Amino acid sequence: MGVIALILAICSAGGCITTQLKATSSRPVDAKMEVIAHASIGQHSMDSVCLLPFITPPELAAASSSLTSAFQTRLVQRGPFREIRTLPYDVKSDSEALWYARNEGCTLVMRQSLLYMMDGTGAMPTELSVRTRILDARTGQVLWDLKQNARSEPGPDVDLTWDTRTGEPAQRCRVMADCLAQRFAEYLVQPLVKEK
Repeated sequence: MGVIALILAICSAGGCITTQLKATSSRPVDAKMEVIAHASIGQHSMDSVCLLPFITPPELAAASSSLTSAFQTRLVQRGPFREIRTLPYDVKSDSEALWYARNEGCTLVMRQSLLYMMDGTGAMPTELSVRTRILDARTGQVLWDLKQNARSEPGPDVDLTWDTRTGEPAQRCRVMADCLAQRFAEYLVQPLVKEK
């Protein structure tokens, strides 16, 4: 019995039994953007935009505030619009969103939807898919309509015969949300930067 305990102690000290579950990772994020509709940011840079909470499936409702916060933070940092205002209203339709935007004095309204989310930990990949639409509150026209997808794969485990080194875990959804928000904000301001 003592020999078994000694073998277990040596293996666990060497890392063959223990596993890592890190909060951060250096794994890359593969992010893609599909532009369905776009407008000239130069014509709307002086507009104020109302940012509504993410529309999510009921089982993912807890993700709405962190996703909305990530996009708001990145938009405020890059400043593609004169004013970015977050509204707390959950809306069911474009007409309801337009009504709130007009009532709040905004010229644009941003509606975002969480299409898919799988927050992998350890050996599972992480995936995030969102859709962002910006509507003109004056005309009801869709100015921007984009789909964004992000995926992060975990690193491979390395088997060293007596020791297994666990690969880096995939990035977490909050990191990927920030990545997508940053790419979206950069996409909006890129034409303005080129003009300078």
